[in-house]
Amino acid sequence: MNTWYDEVRIKTEPVFQEIISHGFIKDLMAGTLSKEVFGFYVNQDTLYLSEYTKVLSQVGVKCYEAEETQFYLESATGIIEVEKALHQIFLDEKYLNPLASPTCELYNSYMARIVNNYSVEIGLAAVLPCFAIYKEVGDYVLANQGNKDNNPYQAWIDTYAGEEFAVSVAKAIEITNKYASTASKENLELMEEVFLKTSKLEWMFWDSAYKQEKWAI
Repeated sequence: MNTWYDEVRIKTEPVFQEIISHGFIKDLMAGTLSKEVFGFYVNQDTLYLSEYTKVLSQVGVKCYEAEETQFYLESATGIIEVEKALHQIFLDEKYLNPLASPTCELYNSYMARIVNNYSVEIGLAAVLPCFAIYKEVGDYVLANQGNKDNNPYQAWIDTYAGEEFAVSVAKAIEITNKYASTASKENLELMEEVFLKTSKLEWMFWDSAYKQEKWAI
């Protein structure tokens, strides 16, 4: 019998295919992504994750079990440490910009609204794609790239395709499935809706980085 995550993952397969076929991911995999584009991405990722860690902490506090709360609080702390290490490698000062792109702003605002205004299971569904999609993208790139030895972005790829991250992703999926198993029909529909939206926002985030998105006015 399929779990809640199994079902929504099937429904979001078209989104995942769009992600791995995006120029950002293709160029990242080939090692040909421009430094300017990757620098823009890393800077925006820093701004995104500074808010994502807060959202993870909030959804963790809403969980019913202390172990679950601890997982999300530790995940928030772990993300900060991992990103610090990656940014020391990849984030040149010339790409630093405190202004979030429109897509980054939208993604953060949407997740915060869901976590702050809805029940725990819906919040869990909203934050899950950032875990699960990054793991799948990391695995896909690692399995299909042809220049592991010379790719300037290999440290980034190895981080998200690594075993430690895989354990965290599996735990996040397990917790979300648990809450889905007792959710009402209405809340299950909302869980699916927000999971789909934040999955699409993952694509939009990479697309905005590839285009080095600016505010139109």
